[in-house]
Amino acid sequence: MKRRLHAALLGVLALILGSGALVLTTSGTAGADDSSGTVTLTPSSGSLSDNPPLTGLTLSNGCPTGFQDAITINVSLPDLGDSSIVYNLTDGAPYTASPLTVSIPASPGPTTYINSIADAFSNYGATVADGTYAVQVVCQATGGSSTADSTFTTLIDITGNDWAVKQAAPPTSTSVTVAADPAAYSIVSHSFTLSATVTPSGAAGTLQFTTDAGNPLGTVPVTGGTASLPIPVPPSGRGIYKYQAVFTPTDPTAFAASTSSMLAYPVLDEPVVSVFDDTGNNLADTPTLTTGQKTKVNGLGFMPSADPASTTGGETVTVTLDGAAGDLAKATPNGAGSVANYDFTVPSSLSSGDHTLKLKGDTTGVELTFPFKVGTDSSGDTSGSTAGGTSGSTAGDTSGSTAGGTSGSTAGDTSGSTAGDTSGSTAGDTSGTSGTSGDVTGGTSGTSGGSSTGGTSGGGNGPLAATGAAGITTISLLALMLLGGGGYAVYRVRRDGRLLSFGPTPRD
Repeated sequence: MKRRLHAALLGVLALILGSGALVLTTSGTAGADDSSGTVTLTPSSGSLSDNPPLTGLTLSNGCPTGFQDAITINVSLPDLGDSSIVYNLTDGAPYTASPLTVSIPASPGPTTYINSIADAFSNYGATVADGTYAVQVVCQATGGSSTADSTFTTLIDITGNDWAVKQAAPPTSTSVTVAADPAAYSIVSHSFTLSATVTPSGAAGTLQFTTDAGNPLGTVPVTGGTASLPIPVPPSGRGIYKYQAVFTPTDPTAFAASTSSMLAYPVLDEPVVSVFDDTGNNLADTPTLTTGQKTKVNGLGFMPSADPASTTGGETVTVTLDGAAGDLAKATPNGAGSVANYDFTVPSSLSSGDHTLKLKGDTTGVELTFPFKVGTDSSGDTSGSTAGGTSGSTAGDTSGSTAGGTSGSTAGDTSGSTAGDTSGSTAGDTSGTSGTSGDVTGGTSGTSGGSSTGGTSGGGNGPLAATGAAGITTISLLALMLLGGGGYAVYRVRRDGRLLSFGPTPRD
């Protein structure tokens, strides 16, 4: 059992070590994929018979690690293979620099061979023909081994007895325009969107949006020649902000990079208008003004100055009034884009009715409106309020208070406690509510109550006397019921022996 366990453990350990070796091998191979770069030949042209044909070369990224011991330069012959013009160059090795510049000696060395381009053709029995040929620069390890990742290629054109580095077609130039949505301006606390268009539309790549200070805002892939990026609310609030877009092509040999011009984009205050009269009171919505009345108009939300130190805004403001001949004097916002204390006097020629004062920015088109009325509505309001309040309050209070107080006081004092309370309460309350009828009836009842018989007779002459009699009858019946109930209760208590005793009784 123990042997089996040991064998299993050894097997697992071997598997782990083998996996680690595989990971290390894979990682090493992947590292070679990072090598890339371009080749520059010196000179860039010459004769096919020149030997050596080159005096030097440059590799933009140098030779990859592991292949820095020698360099060979070949001309690729169609259907035949690669023929060397420089073989096993080791002068200056190891070639570890990046970028790497190598000098080619004028004469071959003990292990280095140099041929003209014409010799490279003849060594393979090939006939030189006009056309384009590949020149390969191969970075090698000791012993001459190489890989595709250590091989760099450029092209030459052969024409007659001459050669020259092939001039690749220059990349197609591009242009970028940047815009914003909303197009004219944005409002503080509102986000907006930047968009850019690349021409030609087939150019593949990315667009990076930046501020005028070069601060990146975001990078977006180009789709169909356009890209857009939502921009959050600028933290500085109101102002003129500048943005641009930079196009980076996916293939720089096919399309050139380009940068847009700077977009100046205004962010404005929320448009608000307020108007004050000549005493400094803020006028309500759609107030009623009189001709000749003086006001001061204030408005926020126009174009601020691009220069924070300026005291003048970025636009002028046209002021118009419907019903008035021509425009009024223009307003000039301050550096923050606000119109302050613009003097507006209601023209004497303005007709009665509804009118609107408008302030419109000449650049942004921002429009503020102040609707008002011209008329005499204010005097009518005052007259109605005063007359109604005085008439209703005085008439009602005087009638009720006088009638009730007189009737109650006279009847109560003369007739005694019971008759006086009942007559006074009923006659006084009812008289106060009824107005004129209460005055007459209450007075008669109170006067007749001077004698025991006169009180009763006088009360019978009016409708309120019946009301008092009915109240007395009801109270009398209630009193009889209470007396009867109380007598019965005394009888039961006395019978049970509880009337003058405390504690439990024989019945408990």
